[in-house]
Parts: sequence; structure tokens; C-alpha cells
Amino acid sequence: MRGYRVFPGVLSIVPLLALPALARPAPLRPKPVTQPVMLQLTGIRCSVCIQSVRQALAHFPGVLNPQFDVPREQVLLRVKPGFDQYAKLKEAVEAGGGEIKMFHAAYLVPQPLYTTLGVRDLQDDKLDRLRRRLGAVPGVRAAIIDPSRWFTNDQGLDVGGAVVFSDPDPRLEKNLERAASQAGFSLETRMDDPAAMHEQEFGVMNHRITGLLLLLLTGLGVLQITASQPPSWVRYGSLAVWLGLFLFIALRADPEYWPLGAINWLEGFKDRECCQHRLGAALLIPLIGGDFLRLRHGWTLNPTLAGWGILALGVVGGGMLFTHRHTTLDPAHAEMVRRMNAQHMAMAASVLGLGVTRFAWDRWKVPRGWGQYLWLICLGSLGLFLNLYTE
Repeated sequence: MRGYRVFPGVLSIVPLLALPALARPAPLRPKPVTQPVMLQLTGIRCSVCIQSVRQALAHFPGVLNPQFDVPREQVLLRVKPGFDQYAKLKEAVEAGGGEIKMFHAAYLVPQPLYTTLGVRDLQDDKLDRLRRRLGAVPGVRAAIIDPSRWFTNDQGLDVGGAVVFSDPDPRLEKNLERAASQAGFSLETRMDDPAAMHEQEFGVMNHRITGLLLLLLTGLGVLQITASQPPSWVRYGSLAVWLGLFLFIALRADPEYWPLGAINWLEGFKDRECCQHRLGAALLIPLIGGDFLRLRHGWTLNPTLAGWGILALGVVGGGMLFTHRHTTLDPAHAEMVRRMNAQHMAMAASVLGLGVTRFAWDRWKVPRGWGQYLWLICLGSLGLFLNLYTE
């Protein structure tokens, strides 16, 4: 061959260069996206139970690959996107337990959230708009609204219910309330729901511990007034308790936010109730500062803090409690809500009385003789009301 040289080594690899193109595998089809479902199935015991549940699940084409953990009494399966038959699935599984109702199912994933809805002038188009709004909330898999179970309550609102199946999300309840409001509805979670019951117990415990700390402050205040030379633990005790009360309220008032919860602390300022709690904690800072000045400058409080400052704290704190109102759409909880609001009124009166009586004594020494104890009576009353608080 003339005109060029032949390089056998190079030419020999030319066919190899084409091999990747010839042997390139066909593109893999993406695996279908599915969502996990976990049921706590109390009562499942044996292979007969498993077969009964499998037969029930076979009626749902969207259900895939059920796996059974008999020792834990759990069933793990997967569903196709768009599956919304969670309520019927639970009923079918429980029906597999026969006439004796051997199986009792409860969803672990997704989480069911039962809610009460309220609206004026219920119409079908409003329900459709609400379904779309709730279904668009991040993490919500299905929102089921029963259009046939509605009634009109004493406030003239049409009241019904819904159950939302959602992936775990600490913001879920607030997002649902916002979505319902955009559709013209009021939404509140069921107060007898296990999660709501736990939240109520947490709140009652917070009230009672706060009440005990205020009763302790009342006792220390009496000792400071009556003892001619109070010991150090009395002198510094009130400052320590005020500081402990501030930290307790700041940390535990809203457990869904940092540091106890998963939601960013700054997001709490978008929540009206959370803002009230934080303002209440902030009102303690001047009291802590006043107690510190008392220890540094003898038993006379700084005139500014002891005068108009204490009165302002009482008025602001009392006003917050007067406006801290609970409402409900469910007539079954109306009595409980009235009791809670009455308790807040009593607390508000105690806080307002504390500020007014302390201001009157520091400014004018009235009522003479026993007036110095009057603000302590109000403080002790507040502690007592907090200990008697129930939801």
C-alpha cells in the first residue's frame, strides 16, 4: 500500500472502539414511585389471620407487596401514587377479623388527622374548593370529607368533619388551618384525638408547674416582708424562682417550636398564640431586673420599675389573658371551652390586681397596714388558679 503507512496496532483497536455503542444496554425504565403504609393491626396471630388480611387487601389494586410482622402486630405495604382509599382499606382489614371483630387497625403511616369543619351557607362548590385546598397541602395524601353529616350549631355555622391522611409533618395542623381558611372554612382538630389529648396533658402540666412556682414566690414574698433579717436563701430565692419561671415558660410554652420541636423558632412569630406566650415570658424580664436591683440596692426597688413599670406589666399581662379566648365548633366541647375561658378571666383579674395593688402600695402606701400583702394575695391567687386549671 502506497502513500501512507499502516499501523496495525492502531487499526486493530478500531473495532473495539465501536463495541460500547454496539453493546450499550437499553435505558432502564424508572421504577414506579410508591408510598409506604404501616398499620398497627392488633389481634393478628397466625397464618390464618395473615391469609384473611391478604384477601381483604386483594380488593385494592393500588396496594402492593404487603409484609407482616406478627410479633409486633404490624403490616407494612406500599400503595401507588394517588391512592386515596385509606378509610375503606382500614374497614376492609378490620372486616377480615370476622363477626367477632378480631382485628383492630390503626394507621402509623400515613397519620390520620380528624378535624371539625365550620362554614356559613354550606354549598357543594365550597366543599370542592376545600378538598382541593386540603389536598394541595404538602404531605397530604388524601382528604376525605363526608358531605352527608353536617348540622347547624348554636352560632349559625354549618358543622361537619373530615379526616386527612398525611405523611408526618410538624407544620401539618397549621397548614391545614391556613388552607381551610383560604377556602372560607374554619378547621380545628378533634380534641379527643390521642395527639390532642397528649397536647392537653402537656399544657395542663405547664400550668400547674407555673402555679407551683408562683405559690413559692408568694411564700418567699411573705418571708421577705415579715422577717427583720431574711436569710440569704430568702433574699436570693425570689430572684432564682423568677429566673426559673422565665426559662420554663420560654422553653415549654410552645413545644412544636425549637428547642423542643422541629419547627424553626422564628416561625413562631407568625403564630398569634405563640406570640402571646413569648410576650408573657418577656414581661418577666423587668421583674427579674427589678429583683436584681433590689438585691444590689437594699430592699427598695428601683422607683421606675416599682411604680409605673409594675402597673404596666399588670395591665399588659391581664389584657393578654382577657383576650386569650378559646373557641370550638363542636357542641360536645362547648362546656369545656366555657370553663377554660372562665379560668382565664380569673387569672387575668389576678394579674391586673397584682399590678394595681403593688402600684398603690409603692406609690401611696395604701391600704395602710395590710396593703403590702394585697399584691401577694393576688400572686398567690394566680398560682392557685393555675394549679386548678383543666382543659
